Amino acid sequence: MEYVGMLNDREKMGECAMAETKLALEIMGAITESLGIGPASLKHKMKEGMQVMVANGYPPCPQPSLSLGLPPHSDYSFITILLQSSCGFEILNIEDGEWRVVPELKGALQVHVGDHLEVLSSGMYKSVVHRATLNEKKTRFSIASLHSLGMNEKMGNAKELVNELHPIGYKESSFRDFLKFLGKNDVWEKVVPFISPDINSSRSRLVSQSGLGG
Repeated sequence: MEYVGMLNDREKMGECAMAETKLALEIMGAITESLGIGPASLKHKMKEGMQVMVANGYPPCPQPSLSLGLPPHSDYSFITILLQSSCGFEILNIEDGEWRVVPELKGALQVHVGDHLEVLSSGMYKSVVHRATLNEKKTRFSIASLHSLGMNEKMGNAKELVNELHPIGYKESSFRDFLKFLGKNDVWEKVVPFISPDINSSRSRLVSQSGLGG
């Protein structure tokens, strides 16, 4: 796939955006059904929600071990759909603290969980901490499509999943709340207590930034 040509073609990017929105709604329905809250519980809100598409280009780096394309972060979205031209997207295994390289699958879309889904599911689905690494010889391109509720629509724990054994564990917030939070804090330090009161969790120490895509 010719990524530069695709990025310069407004019609192709528009078609890509529409197709990824349709896919995101189908995936969201399957996820909410798996949680027992129904496949259509958020469909309307997601249809009226936000889609942010981000194109990233990472030029060759003579010493890739000394730098990163994007530092570790998780996405403030429901899900993120990623298309990449080559390897360089890594996810963090929270259990052992090791980074795992996502294998290169030509033309394949990669879907990962964002903060909104972790909040909705009360932590049953974990937001993916990830980073982008650099290549010594070639440029890497990625196109990320982030899908979430509307700017002012607050995401909270699904009431169907809250009970005495599983109390509310995350703060309700909207994308606008998150932007206000970033405006008042260092954007290079995404503090997980913004969505979770568990400031002692290993994940809260590992997430260092809010970024877009991979």
